[in-house]
Amino acid sequence: MNLFIENASILDGTGKDFFKANIGIKDDKIVYIGKEKFSAERIVNANGLILTPGFIDTHSHSEFTILAAPEAEGKITQGITTEINGNCGVSCSPMIGEVVERKLPELTSLELTPWNTIQEYISQLERVRPAINFATLCGHGNIRGSIIGYKNIKVKKKDIKKMKELLYKELLSGVKGLSTGLIYPPGMFADSEEILELARTLKKFKGIYTTHMRSEGDKLFAALEETILIGRMAGVSVHISHLKTSGKGNWWKIDSVLKMIEDVKKEGLKISADRYPYIASATDLDAMLPSWIVEGTRDDIIKRLRSDTVRKKIKEYLKQRGMDFLNSLLISDVAYEKDKKIEGKRLGELTDLESASQFICDILIRSNLYVGVIYFGMKEENLEKILSQPYVMIGTDSSARCSSGITAKGKPHPRGFGSFPRFIKKYILDRGLLSLQDSIRKITYLPAKTFRIGKRGLIKEGYCADIVIFNPAEIEDRATFTEPFNVSKGIKYVIVNGEIAVEDGTLTGKRNGKVLL
Repeated sequence: MNLFIENASILDGTGKDFFKANIGIKDDKIVYIGKEKFSAERIVNANGLILTPGFIDTHSHSEFTILAAPEAEGKITQGITTEINGNCGVSCSPMIGEVVERKLPELTSLELTPWNTIQEYISQLERVRPAINFATLCGHGNIRGSIIGYKNIKVKKKDIKKMKELLYKELLSGVKGLSTGLIYPPGMFADSEEILELARTLKKFKGIYTTHMRSEGDKLFAALEETILIGRMAGVSVHISHLKTSGKGNWWKIDSVLKMIEDVKKEGLKISADRYPYIASATDLDAMLPSWIVEGTRDDIIKRLRSDTVRKKIKEYLKQRGMDFLNSLLISDVAYEKDKKIEGKRLGELTDLESASQFICDILIRSNLYVGVIYFGMKEENLEKILSQPYVMIGTDSSARCSSGITAKGKPHPRGFGSFPRFIKKYILDRGLLSLQDSIRKITYLPAKTFRIGKRGLIKEGYCADIVIFNPAEIEDRATFTEPFNVSKGIKYVIVNGEIAVEDGTLTGKRNGKVLL
């Protein structure tokens, strides 16, 4: 054996209670679970520690950063061994035409060159040898953007046919399903009929339909009804990205939302969701503006933002939202170097309602639209209700980054370094929201089953050796909104495909992740 783990208290991912055993690993597989002892190249004593399957991040955005920072420090040091990428309508492929133009500033900032197909992307990924396993969905935004660009138009039958052909190729390549981002361009320009036609393509492949719904606030009920309708009519499983009730005026909706989901589950629709354990979200600043502003190419949008007429309309929009809205937005990342001083500050600190339109338009133009924000718009009580649901998994909604190097910039959301330890420490061990057995199932076997990731998510002979060993007395997230790159505590070992990638909370330099397509 290559690796032998002794005296572990095991939670195997099924939700069953602890059992004490030794585990033998040969190459990338678990080959023994039992009481006997064997010799091995490396022996780890896990006495007093908890051993589980590797955590699965069900909502990741690492398509680009994993190429620039394959060590994936923020993810692997919190116990994540596998990511589901391609969420919110944005994926690694296809990248054709206007999609490349839209993504170019981010690619350039990471010193990456564009590609077109999933095969080209996978070649680049395997060349850099990522530390964690990569699985992905196909983004509807990539498909629509590649065929008709970012125009606000109803697609024609010939375009739908081309879009379905693109999706079919992606599914043949092994992607896990289709994702939509219906508050972002070009997804926001698609009607239900367009999405349904594409979702029907999934059935043959047993693919899942995941969605950042059209609204998570004021029009939440209608958005959820649309999601359910698409799942029913397409005959496919549905997964809601980062389930939430956003904005104080919508917090009361939580019980009705959960009841809607329970009712359709009883009717037989397979529906699940993910959520990060924080009450702040993160997105791009231009996503907080009216949808008509972000139609077309990057140059089209910047031209609009220069217009006095547009600025007056944005001013009216912001006055309707009020100072509470400005105070809820924290600038997390800007591309323009001279604006770096505003990172980590709230818009309400930087401007007022009279000047906000000018301020926002100017910083977007200077950063070529590449401005990130953190939005404080959720309620703790609602978060606990969501995390308690048996069908809700954990997703960071973040990209893989490192605490140094090209991805260590700005003040990104701390969920990229802290989500899983925070879930276990704050909500399970401290608050007792669920049993530890159930919580481990939510972050291992349940996502593996939901996203069809074979031979992972369980501690079982013959399964891949993706393993986390943590100290329950020490586990804790340390990343904050002011210090987002702080590594979590208490994660003693992370094993990816049989290799120890993290030891005593520190990267070993072993990068043994695989492409799971």
